[in-house]
Parts: sequence; structure tokens; C-alpha cells
Amino acid sequence: MARRSSRTASASPGDGRIVDIDVSEEMRSSFLEYAYSVIYARALPDARDGLKPVQRRILFQMAQMGLRPDRGHVKSARVVGEVMGRLHPHGDTAIYDALVRMAQSFSLRLPMVDGHGNFGSPDDGPAAMRYTEARLAAAALSMTASLDEDVVDFNPNYDGRETEPTVLPAAIPNLLVNGAAGIAVGMATNLVPHNLGEVIGAARHLIR
Repeated sequence: MARRSSRTASASPGDGRIVDIDVSEEMRSSFLEYAYSVIYARALPDARDGLKPVQRRILFQMAQMGLRPDRGHVKSARVVGEVMGRLHPHGDTAIYDALVRMAQSFSLRLPMVDGHGNFGSPDDGPAAMRYTEARLAAAALSMTASLDEDVVDFNPNYDGRETEPTVLPAAIPNLLVNGAAGIAVGMATNLVPHNLGEVIGAARHLIR
């Protein structure tokens, strides 16, 4: 057993109140809460749209910025700044890394971002975000086209000033097409990509 100061709403940090706890139970509870937070908020994709939160936020914000395939590219740094300021306050590196991966044809079978500039190779990393440019790829339109039709739920963003979709209204089975890889706390995922035509053919067969 161990003791710690109570942090209940009725007790202030300096009132000297002590409560007995079971260390093993506290560790178990805290670990599960941390694991759930990592799984839900960062590491593993949602099966409905096949995207991790940072990927979903990038595509959503790029759609909000009007970065369609038929329009010009903008600096990647601008996209990263918008995503970080509005939706994902976890540092620019994680956002740019996710943006780059979604633009690499050797990382995704169906890239979601159309990159302009040095987005890296299997043997070398990309240029800094101030040197590269990006816009949505054609495939991303099928992920974001129905956002204004009230087909998915929206939640408040991290500071409650804006809203973001809980999932994108994906018109393609992105999880199967692009696969996924992620390591969380106590679990991981590693799904291989599949051919889009074959996946759609299999879906039509199941529907029939």
C-alpha cells in the first residue's frame, strides 16, 4: 500500500488530506487509461476511414483550405501550421511526417496528397517543409467530398473553438487499399495494402 495526497474536487492540494491506495491497482488503472489515450488519439487507424487522427486532420484541413487537385499547390509549412493551430497541437514534425507519407507512392498504394518538390525516397528523407508544396490528390476527394452533407459526426477541437469530423465520409475502403501500420501501448497493427480494383470487385461480390 502507498499513500498520496487526495486530489478530489473538495480537497485542495495543500489541505494535508492523505488517502491510502493500492499501488498495483493504481498502476493498472493508469496504464489502461494511457494505453486507451494512445490508441484512440494517435497510434492506430479507425477502420471506417483507415486514417489515424493526424492523417484525418490533415486531409480535413486541406479540404477546408480548398486545396483541390485542380488548384495550385501551397507550401507544406502553411498546411502544417493550419493543422497544428486548429486541430493537432502536438508539434509540427509529426504533422509533416504524416503529410509526407501520404504523398509518397512507395508508402501508400493510393496517395492522398499530391506533393510538389522533394518528398523523399525509400533511401532518403524529404526536404524541409518550407521547400515543399502540397495539395489534395484525386483520391482524397473521395474521402472528403461529403463533409458538408451532415453524414458524419463532428466533435469540438482541442480548445473548443472549432469542430472536426470524428471520421471522414470515405467512399473507398481506404484501410484495405492503403493498409496501415502503427504501434500503440500493448497492441499494434500492420495491414498490407490491396489493389483498389480488386477490393471494389470483392465488395460488389459480397453485396450481391
